[in-house]
Amino acid sequence: MDEKITLVVGLTLIIVIGVNVALYFGFRDRSLPHQIELFRKAARRARNPWQDEDDALGELANLVAKLKDNENLSQEDTSIPIENQDE
Repeated sequence: MDEKITLVVGLTLIIVIGVNVALYFGFRDRSLPHQIELFRKAARRARNPWQDEDDALGELANLVAKLKDNENLSQEDTSIPIENQDE
């Protein structure tokens, strides 16, 4: 049982240390303003993770509304009776 616990703790430490080293080397060569912008983007994404999808659905809703309006206008145009064409 102790071997399993030691294995789990060891693997967890290796993963945590590996992630930290990767982050260190990833951000080491970049400038501070670039890092700040990355963290701002991450914070915005964390506040509203579905923002891109919401924007796309909003655009789709607007396009569908325009299509429905055009369809209603075309149906109204064809439903107007034509009066005496002989004149």
